[in-house]
Amino acid sequence: MTGRREPVHVRMGELALGTAPDLLKATLGSCVGIAFVWRARNLFALAHCLLPRAPGPDMPPGARYVDQAVHSLLQRLQAEPADCAQIEAHLAGGASMREGGTAGQRTPVVGALNVEAALRLLHGRGIAVHSQDTGGTCARQMRVDCAEASVSVARVSPP
Repeated sequence: MTGRREPVHVRMGELALGTAPDLLKATLGSCVGIAFVWRARNLFALAHCLLPRAPGPDMPPGARYVDQAVHSLLQRLQAEPADCAQIEAHLAGGASMREGGTAGQRTPVVGALNVEAALRLLHGRGIAVHSQDTGGTCARQMRVDCAEASVSVARVSPP
């Protein structure tokens, strides 16, 4: 027995922090998963974001929106701006689960907007994206193995 706990399933709009031996996971469609690995402090986090931008600047901590999630994750990790260079980010999800637009018009779908927002915000904070499995049309399961200090993504076949 490894001492690993039951996996923590991070649902839409939620975020979770972990340390060894935790296993954080999220199943993502158009939502984007943002995982943080802070090796220097052996801290890990996962957010499951539904939409790119919060409707206002004064949102409570959470992960419903990408901008809200990045801020909330850093706050929960107690990371200062100077710490951001030590944190690695991993992205998954952002799939196009259905076509956008009408009658020949294509508009950006929420999945692409979520990924774009995440990349912009992470870059703005000086957080490097170490892996990215986004876009396309299939769902994904993102796993943060805190005991192994690893992030993995598996594509989920439709039923």
